[in-house]
Amino acid sequence: MINSERKFDWFSLVIGILWVILGAAAINSPSTAISVIAVFVGIGALAKGIYTLWLRRAIQMLTGSNSKMTLLIISSVVDIILGIIFLFRIHFGFGIIAYLFAFWFIFDSILQLVVDHFFKAMNRSYFDILIVLNIITLILGVVLLFNPMLSIYTLIGVVAFYLFLIGITKIIQAF
Repeated sequence: MINSERKFDWFSLVIGILWVILGAAAINSPSTAISVIAVFVGIGALAKGIYTLWLRRAIQMLTGSNSKMTLLIISSVVDIILGIIFLFRIHFGFGIIAYLFAFWFIFDSILQLVVDHFFKAMNRSYFDILIVLNIITLILGVVLLFNPMLSIYTLIGVVAFYLFLIGITKIIQAF
């Protein structure tokens, strides 16, 4: 017989409260929030750059083609350089994060639009979704480019909302 009685989960409650406090801190201290975001973006960019190098090699082995591989190498190098800048020059990253995101979105979406044809042969629906998402990303990049302060505050707002959402979910989960 399985015991259906559920006990109070103190760990979820504490974690939930911490996430809510982090969300409030992100709103109350936008400069700290952007600095933390810059560090995470740096880590993500490094990981993406390394992954793209691996992906280039995998595509090359599968297709036997070297066509358009130069763009993947350039994308990898840009991602790795951006990752290093964000990790080791946090204040520099803080000062230009909106513009870097805008150019990064634009560059990455154009690159993906160029190399998405590799996926067309595998799955047409997947290819169509990639095209639509990359066009949306391109438009978002242009919007971010022309309104950098809005993009910074929107980014902070999204992060704070996400932290609040996780925190409230964990608090509810505790009961």
